[in-house]
Amino acid sequence: MTDLRTELEAWCLSYVAAFNAENAESIAAHWSFPALTTQVGRSFTFKSEEHFARNTDVLLGFYRAQNVDRVERALVECHLLHRDAASMVVSDAMYGADGTQIASWQAAYVLQRVNGAWRAVMAVADGETEAWAARGTPLGG
Repeated sequence: MTDLRTELEAWCLSYVAAFNAENAESIAAHWSFPALTTQVGRSFTFKSEEHFARNTDVLLGFYRAQNVDRVERALVECHLLHRDAASMVVSDAMYGADGTQIASWQAAYVLQRVNGAWRAVMAVADGETEAWAARGTPLGG
């Protein structure tokens, strides 16, 4: 087994590449379903890859409306919870075409290894929700 941090950094790079390509299906392929996200006191369950991708298309539209040109992610910390389960905290930042940072936050994930590949099963997106609300552009609003 390779180093957990190296594996999860590769997962993060692939995930961000899918976001930067605005490819909702590729983003969804990084998840195992059903999946759960939390956002400031609310939880959302996604039953399938298709359900998640539809929601992600809406999120990508929101990012475009906020003039996001590029997403960056850094792995802050990770922990092996069990042989095939891990948690991680990431730092995300959104940038405009001119390189100006639009918003940033931290998020947490729980992942499981499925058929040899890491897949997210849960994300705590409260930081993102708060970051966009602080800009006056709440998610879903």
